[in-house]
Order: sequence, then C-alpha cells, then structure tokens
Amino acid sequence: MKSQPDPHNERGVILIALLWILVALSVVALSFSREGFVEVAAARNARDLTRSYYVARAGIAATVYELWKKRTRPPVRGIELAEEPNPIDLGKLSGRLGDGYYDVEIQDESGKINLNFVQEEHLRSLLAVLEIPKPEADIITDSIQDWRDLDNLHRINGAEDDYYQSLETPYKAKNGQFDTVEELLQVRGITADYFYGHEEAGPDGAPRYRYGLSRYLTVYSPPSGRVNINHAPLVVLLSIPGMPPEAAQFIYERRLAKPVRDLGGIMKELPVQLGANVMPLLSTGETGFYMLTSFGRLENSKVRRVVRTVISLDMRDASRYMILYWNENVPNL
Repeated sequence: MKSQPDPHNERGVILIALLWILVALSVVALSFSREGFVEVAAARNARDLTRSYYVARAGIAATVYELWKKRTRPPVRGIELAEEPNPIDLGKLSGRLGDGYYDVEIQDESGKINLNFVQEEHLRSLLAVLEIPKPEADIITDSIQDWRDLDNLHRINGAEDDYYQSLETPYKAKNGQFDTVEELLQVRGITADYFYGHEEAGPDGAPRYRYGLSRYLTVYSPPSGRVNINHAPLVVLLSIPGMPPEAAQFIYERRLAKPVRDLGGIMKELPVQLGANVMPLLSTGETGFYMLTSFGRLENSKVRRVVRTVISLDMRDASRYMILYWNENVPNL
C-alpha cells in the first residue's frame, strides 16, 4: 500500500523555500538601495563640485578687483602705518559667496625664479634646497638646459630628441623657451612628485604639504634674474646663490609682518652682511604679473575645487588686466 506524503514535511519545504526567496529579495533590495545611495552621493558631489568651482572663480574675480584697487588708489597714511598689513601684501585673500567660501593664494610672479633665464648655479641651488638627490638633480639641470637651448646636442646628463623619441609616447625636445611651467613635466627627470610636491608629516607629526618646482618657477617674471623679496617663498630666498640661511629667514619673517619698501632699509636690519653677488639678484619692484590659486568650498561639504590663473595688470592702465594662463585641473593640494 502506497504511503501518503507527510503534510508537515511539505509545509517545512515550502517554508524553507519561502525563506530563501525572502533572503534573495532582501539581497536584491539591499543592492538597489546601495546603488541608489551611491548615485545620490555621486549626484551630490557633482553638484557640490560645480558650485565650488564657481565659488573659486568668484574668489579670483574678487582678488583681481582688490589688486586693481590697490594699484589705482593712493595709500592712506593712517592705513599704511596700521599694525595689520593688507592681506593682498601677505599673499592671501578669503571671502564668502552665499554658503561657499574661497581662499586665494596670491603670488607676484617676480617672487619666483624665471625658468627661461635661470643660471645653472641658481637652478642647482634650488634643487638642493628642495632636497632632490644629486644624481636626479644633475639630470634635471642638464635636461632643462637642453630643452631650452637651440641645438640638438645633449649635455652629459641631459636629453635631446634621441632620448624623447625612444619613449613609449615619443616627442621631440622643445629647443626653445618654455611657454608654461607645466612643460617641465615633459623634461627628462621631472616626475609628478618633483613638480607638484607631496604630503608629509611635519615636525609635530601633523600632515603638511612639501611643494615642488611648480611653486617656485615661472615664465612671466623679467629676464633680469632678480627676485622680489616681498613675494619670494622661503625656498626661493634660500636658493639664491650666496644667500646666508639666517638672512633668508630674517627677510621672510620680516616681510610677513610688514612688506619691505626698499632694499637699503632691510640691509641695515639683517643679522649678517650680504655678499656683493647677492644684492643684484634681489628686488622690491612689482611687475604686474600675478598667479592666483583659488580654493572654493561649500559649508558642510568635503568637496573642494581649485582654479589657478596668471593675470597681467597693465602697468599703464591698472584698470585693465589680461588672463595669460588658466588651469581648472590643478591637483587639490
């Protein structure tokens, strides 16, 4: 006689199957939920990036106006003697636009080293201050000179067409002046780390950014080789051949408190005497060329956009300015 199936067993199988179905549906629902969350977060980041970009651009516009105002309005004696220096003179400007904030770094290009006219000794000194190892520094120094000279003969550690044509993506040496500092990324020996810099731990353990060559070189300052001490970073001051480190530090700290009006005055204050070969490399004259790096961010958002430009204020008519360089893909330093 045929045995009848146990209804209890059948119900158990159905229950297990239903549980598995519920588990599968839960996984699917969780997957959709996560995808939705990622899409919402991506959309929010994209929105914040766009808004931060326009805040950064607003920072540039505000800085151009302040630079224009500083040039066109004569200084007021009371303000000139005030304890608080003008933020423009200190190279920083901050402000707010709606729920966004901008911080702009202002660098007079005369405070940098002109890449097209820097002498070999000065270039080697800069690489040493940046603690680039000597073998790499030799390659960089010779390759920069080979890149900008007119012939196709390479120096001992340099590079010309034969080297660049052997690369995976071949190209030719410029054999002419640099049009932008970013061209350095095409020169033998220049890595992204040497060019942009990197984050490292400071003496107190807190993270800090060690800037690379892009921070200290320019193609816009005069070919005289002079460095404006009111705008030169400490690294640039230290790199000047023959400059005593204590003098560079003193000039840097002194100008942060109050801009230097003339070289004669600051020379009397220095703790050490400068050599005759150092003075011709120093200046306090402004050129009208400024690099503006604007950081735009929103309140309660981790997103930040960086826009960098180089502008020229017309020395004959300071109300006019020209954009010489524009970069919206600056690393978020």
